[in-house]
Amino acid sequence: MGKRRKWLLLAVAVAAVAAAAGTAYGGGKASKALPVIVDGTTGTVVNIDPANEYDYDSFTVDLNMYQGLYGFPNGATLQPVLATGCTHSPNLKTWTCQLRHNVKFSDGTPMTSADVKWSFDRVQAIKGDQGIWTLLSDLKSTTTSGPYTVSFHLKSPFSVWPYILSTNAGYVVEKAKYPADKILANTDVKNLVGTGPYSLTKFTPGQQAVFTPNKYYWGAKPKNGGLIINYYTKSSTMKLALEQKTLDMAFQTFTPTEIAAMKKESALTVHSAPGVVIRYLVFNVKRPPYNNIHVRKAIAYLFPRQTIASRVYHGTVTPLYSMVPKGLPGANQAYKKMYGGKPNVAKARAEMKKAHVKLPLKVQIWWTPSHYGDASADEYTEIQRALNASKLFKVTLKSSEWTQYSGALGKTYGAFQLGWFPDYPDADDYTVSFYQPKSFYNNGYANKTMNKLIAQERAARTDKARYKYLGSMQTLAAKTLPTIPYWQGNMIAVGRSNVKGIDSTLDATYYMRFWLVSK
Repeated sequence: MGKRRKWLLLAVAVAAVAAAAGTAYGGGKASKALPVIVDGTTGTVVNIDPANEYDYDSFTVDLNMYQGLYGFPNGATLQPVLATGCTHSPNLKTWTCQLRHNVKFSDGTPMTSADVKWSFDRVQAIKGDQGIWTLLSDLKSTTTSGPYTVSFHLKSPFSVWPYILSTNAGYVVEKAKYPADKILANTDVKNLVGTGPYSLTKFTPGQQAVFTPNKYYWGAKPKNGGLIINYYTKSSTMKLALEQKTLDMAFQTFTPTEIAAMKKESALTVHSAPGVVIRYLVFNVKRPPYNNIHVRKAIAYLFPRQTIASRVYHGTVTPLYSMVPKGLPGANQAYKKMYGGKPNVAKARAEMKKAHVKLPLKVQIWWTPSHYGDASADEYTEIQRALNASKLFKVTLKSSEWTQYSGALGKTYGAFQLGWFPDYPDADDYTVSFYQPKSFYNNGYANKTMNKLIAQERAARTDKARYKYLGSMQTLAAKTLPTIPYWQGNMIAVGRSNVKGIDSTLDATYYMRFWLVSK
């Protein structure tokens, strides 16, 4: 497609969104049409249908369209959203929620308890390959009592169930639109309806998502007249679009060098806040040679966290020594205590001696090129360099793009790169999600002691008690090594100087609330 045609298509899309925004609230002429926000990203959308959506780029789309009974609409504090509140039984195994009245989907259909039950039932029935259904592993059944009451019956006590209700596993979809046994196509925008502040009006895979304000939205109107998200294969191209005013803002993901350069540009503002995004290496503990705990421990002793943080990310990320990032209550540094703060070849060699393998051991490590940003290539080169330099390993790096990569987790790869953006900002989300049996990434990990700690944590009546069990879970994970966490980073977005409201959405939830952004 020629450059002129690209510009014309973008102009038409902006005009279409602006026109729709002008009549979105009131059915007649609007006195002033709010400007449309045009955002850029290097992300890849896998599924928009929330029943099989478990990657951050798809979530960024869904957050505009869908809502759960609870959520984080204005900040990092959990609040009722589609529910007015929930109560639990004395044993924490049944949660009953009262629904908000007069909520409609973006096609004008009223939302009732039947839609809520349908939404949860289909996530559990479909069991999509992205793994979002694992968040509902403890849900036994969902029942209704009248149009505005729904109850969740759990297999075991579950003190943090309202957090689960805030995740996209609990996003409410319209029963009449969403089939019970299959995922809607990303381009089926007529049926991809929710109760959120925007409606999706167009989706072109790999190119663009177009949103208009939902005229039936029950909450506060967005502070803009609509949203366009443009998808880029290279962050350098996205940076150029931002500089040339084709974009108003960009979120996810620039290289550290690009961020440093944009900080010097007066027309741009780099917005940053302490974040809880993490990167980690996953082992399939059933697949040789990673089924050998001593091989995993040797790699843990060699991991170049500080080198990655300084050489690849220029200090924009910090080394991480637990799956629970610093800043969240209950976090510890179990990996640092067990394996040290810097690589130790001697201790790695001792573990390889216990492993009884021929040295150097040939291994494959998988990573994905664009989903986590262009710096991933350098990141995994440093990991390869550190392991090979020890003369204990001979690492071959393998990669595939996210659409293929995400569907093969645990099925093809023995060791592989992943990142984590929170489902909810609590240490429970950074432990149970990874350590429960049949976790979303299919790495074969199952540990009876860990299962007991998970049950104890979720049955705990106080946060103090929960944090005790969460600490034990982190220590056990460091010992048994289903994963190696290695850095955590900030939430970063770049906007032009006339764009307002970005800072108001940078917090521990890692939500980009586009409805709060204006220009």
